[in-house]
Amino acid sequence: MIELLNVRKVFNAGNPSEFSAINSISLNIAENKVTVLKGPSGSGKTTLLSIVGCMSRPSAGRVKLNGREITSLPERFLTDIRRKTFGFIFQQPNLIKGISVLENVMLPAYPLGEKRSALKVKAMGGLAELNLTSKASSKVEWLSGGEAQRVAIVRALINDPSIIIADEPTAHLDTKLSYRFMEIIEQFKADGKTVIITSHDPLVYDAAIVDHVVNLRDGKIEDKPA
Repeated sequence: MIELLNVRKVFNAGNPSEFSAINSISLNIAENKVTVLKGPSGSGKTTLLSIVGCMSRPSAGRVKLNGREITSLPERFLTDIRRKTFGFIFQQPNLIKGISVLENVMLPAYPLGEKRSALKVKAMGGLAELNLTSKASSKVEWLSGGEAQRVAIVRALINDPSIIIADEPTAHLDTKLSYRFMEIIEQFKADGKTVIITSHDPLVYDAAIVDHVVNLRDGKIEDKPA
């Protein structure tokens, strides 16, 4: 589904502070599987995730999505791919303060032009699945950390993406909520979605639902995938 060919990512190229975060990584990420990018801080896993999710471009190498090379596509096309293909769950929920939970969930879907009434039904359904119906009209600054993370999950699903990308999603969750998050990931997989997670949490990378763990260190894959 996603193929990376000799991908490199260099920051501050040509400057004394030049730094290579990703070093000639080749990787295949299978459809309808749960893949975890595992490694210590500074290993390059978040940078790699941003390239996979079309949030940044590699400095060298190629990225293919469903057999189509997307590396050199204009930004407007990448924006369209991000919106329709990927759902993003970040370490920090990144919800917009001052507006309601419901509005936060619906926001990514507005550019697709769906009727607001239908969108609201979809958003409320997603909130109900994660026991957040009572929070729909609340401002996000009133939420607990766990509630905010669950709202971010609902928001990530609003456009029914085929690929879910999660960057250190359990970093700010307690053990109970972390297990609940992995149950949600299991449901994503059952629904046919592809899931890519960065984590150094054994509760995540040792989970039974994980199909493939990619070990990263110093911007390289430590052991090649089988």
